[in-house]
Amino acid sequence: MSERVAVVTGGGRGLGRGIACELARNGCDLVLGWRSDEAALQEAVDRVAALGAKALAVQGDVSDPETSEQLAKAALSELGSLDVWVNNAGISRLSPLLETSIADMASMMDANFFGTFHGLKAAGSAMKEAGQGGRIINVASDLGLLAAPLLAGYSATKFAVVGLTQAAAVELAPYGICVNAVCPGTVETDMVLAEAQAEADLFDISLETVRQRLLDDVPAGRLCTPEDVAALVAWLASPPAGFITGQAICTNGGSIRH
Repeated sequence: MSERVAVVTGGGRGLGRGIACELARNGCDLVLGWRSDEAALQEAVDRVAALGAKALAVQGDVSDPETSEQLAKAALSELGSLDVWVNNAGISRLSPLLETSIADMASMMDANFFGTFHGLKAAGSAMKEAGQGGRIINVASDLGLLAAPLLAGYSATKFAVVGLTQAAAVELAPYGICVNAVCPGTVETDMVLAEAQAEADLFDISLETVRQRLLDDVPAGRLCTPEDVAALVAWLASPPAGFITGQAICTNGGSIRH
């Protein structure tokens, strides 16, 4: 994928950093979207540079449509093209459904769904105008295919991302733009660790007990890693995946079959 340019939202840490590094390893230059953790962002930029790729950073909140416009503009004006867009940024709040506040639900919708919506529009418009096709990859979740207790709000936002992915794939296919969703299982990012702590506090159990429960649900016997997700994203962005669109593909060790 040499001489291609990719945008990764939430690219400074966790899954986003892993995805950015794998795309860089495969020859892409990167525009990394980030919101608040400057130290983590700098580490991501350094890792991408060490892999021989260019890396630009654009700060902003994906719930603001202007952020996606700025990311697209940076890719086109400073790196020369926009070939791959990964909507990765997202948040979660673990709580029983009846105790989930409207404010928490709204914040998850803003980041997870509307952030993806804004990114999809910015990327799709730029790719359509360029006339060279492209790849848009939305990071959903396997909980966007089968909901789980205590994460009803999060699951709802990811179900919405999968639906948006399917609709966008149909509309953008005539322009050579493939749109897919990746659906990771449990990855021990900061977000998931915060979920685990919330569950431990809710039931007055240890973090190790929560972690063992998660492991017990995975037939493969281990949790998902950023590298697992990044490998799938990089493949969907690669030339051999050019006839795959409108799909939601799990990488979860068999915990949810789809």
